[in-house]
Amino acid sequence: MRRLWLVALAVVLIPAPEASAQLLRFLVPGGKLDTALVPECSGLVQSLRYNGVFWALSDSGNEPVIVPVTARGKIAPGWSGPVRIEGVKNNDWEDLALDAKGNLIIADVGNNSGRRKQLMLHFIKEPKPGATTAKPTRTLRVHYEDQQAASPDYDCEAVFEAGGEIFFLTKHRTDTRTRLYRLDGDSTKRSNPLRLVDSFEIGGMVTGADTSPNGKMVAVLTYTVLWVFEFDPKSGNIFTGSIRRTPIFAWQAEGVAFDGNDSIVIGNEGGQLFRVPLSDLKTVRP
Repeated sequence: MRRLWLVALAVVLIPAPEASAQLLRFLVPGGKLDTALVPECSGLVQSLRYNGVFWALSDSGNEPVIVPVTARGKIAPGWSGPVRIEGVKNNDWEDLALDAKGNLIIADVGNNSGRRKQLMLHFIKEPKPGATTAKPTRTLRVHYEDQQAASPDYDCEAVFEAGGEIFFLTKHRTDTRTRLYRLDGDSTKRSNPLRLVDSFEIGGMVTGADTSPNGKMVAVLTYTVLWVFEFDPKSGNIFTGSIRRTPIFAWQAEGVAFDGNDSIVIGNEGGQLFRVPLSDLKTVRP
């Protein structure tokens, strides 16, 4: 979704749960995607099979393709360009994730008005170097178990896998909270429910999420804050353990991916890529 950003002040203040106001950190890009290949970066994930490779995608109105790139935004060595996903439509692709088996998950879950009923996850085997097309091995239809009516608080741009489970974080427009849901079921014949796990005052709109390669951390991106939560495998919750954060400004940033276990790559809809070391985040809850 396109959004007009206006910057009127050199210093920007934002409200935060931990403090009355904090300075935003203006990130400096370290790379740039070719917007002819990735028109509006809305999802990123690092390959665990191919070193230095990230997969990127664009949201509604764009082609049903995923693009292998480096952290500097160049097409990854071994590929010539995008990989087209056959047999599916890009209704509103908003994130990418990897499951426990190493499959890529394309999250077609954008729901700006909250009226959409047909949310989908497409699972594909990670394309090999040189591939130009791929087909989903399966598609799951999903729905929010507790949704009774249309609401803009049932939008989602953040999907991640942790502990063998798939989780969703909502993007709200009526408040600054987010809700954490867990996928319950893997039927390809019926819609699978998303069950509420917990909610959190995150201070803005959630635009992306990713799990660290070691499975211990979950990065969550909003337009003005990068968060890192500890994943609790016993409860399947990310809001009960340690929390780190740093206020950021990277224009309309919607893609986030770990690069190893010690740094994070952020992408915005203009194609700029930013790197944030975990050491830059401050602990707000040990």
